[in-house]
Amino acid sequence: MTIKKLSAALGLAAFATLLAVPAQAQQAAPAKSACIAPNLAQQGALNWFIGLHPSDDLLSAWCRIQTLPGNVRFNVQWPVSNVHQSWDTSFGGGLPASRIVEIVQSMIPVNDSKKVSDTGVAFGDVLANAVALGAEKTPDGGTVLGFAPTHPASKQIVLWEPLGLRVKPVVLAGQEFTLSVYLKPNLGLLSMALAGKATDVRIKAWTGRFQTGNYFRTACSEFFPECGDLPDVATVHLPLLVDTVRLDAEGENMTAAAVAIGQELYARNAGLTTSNPMEAFDVANGRGQFSINDEAGTLDFKADGNGGTKTLSIVYRASEASALRKGLAKVGDDYRAGTGAKKKAPTVPDSMGRL
Repeated sequence: MTIKKLSAALGLAAFATLLAVPAQAQQAAPAKSACIAPNLAQQGALNWFIGLHPSDDLLSAWCRIQTLPGNVRFNVQWPVSNVHQSWDTSFGGGLPASRIVEIVQSMIPVNDSKKVSDTGVAFGDVLANAVALGAEKTPDGGTVLGFAPTHPASKQIVLWEPLGLRVKPVVLAGQEFTLSVYLKPNLGLLSMALAGKATDVRIKAWTGRFQTGNYFRTACSEFFPECGDLPDVATVHLPLLVDTVRLDAEGENMTAAAVAIGQELYARNAGLTTSNPMEAFDVANGRGQFSINDEAGTLDFKADGNGGTKTLSIVYRASEASALRKGLAKVGDDYRAGTGAKKKAPTVPDSMGRL
């Protein structure tokens, strides 16, 4: 299946239309974009918080998050590197899509800076997870890259680490929650972006923090097989897709909120269950749990306590077995192999013998 057909079949055209400008313009000028979160309800039967969906990239996830009302603490984190930065703010829903790219860029050094994040870890530590597509695998070992040296994208660089966006408080049924949205890098999304079929989210980064090999780059590392011609500051791609969304609360006397939220989740998704899971909820102790899933992901509700609900969590996880994820894996494989777009057969006889 070609990239173009896949985007139409799986709803990934949302990436190409997200900024409401032609695909070519998106690559060059995301800063001019409005904040538009496409309606992806048709992509799955499971209704979930503020419309967050596994098809959301960094820009559309940000556009959904910034619709939350009130004064909040907003946190951006690279959880593997333990790099965090927080701001006290209020969104108001009027910020452009590009604002989240500016925020992330502010955390990435473009010189030999030693500035540290809120955790005391240097911002530059996250760049240890940058990798060229010509490398055999990503730094975590979980994704095969292996772009041939002759592939036009082999020297493209991607930051292969999940990114978290956290907001608190988010109020549901009178109870304060912390919202955490985690996005993971995806090779299929990057392939679509490089082919002009999705928004190419990019930042600049100081290559001195990359794992390139020795200081003089005379012996390259496995992550940058052709490190000798790296500039001091390089373009780095962020092909991030929503993977996990959490709403977590701790406190006393949360039973009423737990019951109200559980009933609301069931009411919105009754067609995906055979019975009402809240009928088994232990009101006396504030305990209960259930799962609802569709083809795209699973939603887990869990309330726990003794004499009343003390902890409450609602967690959505994208399914790696979904048509979306499998389709993107196919796009990545085809792009790496150079088969992302199939050439149309000629309609007239070949005249090679007439040369």
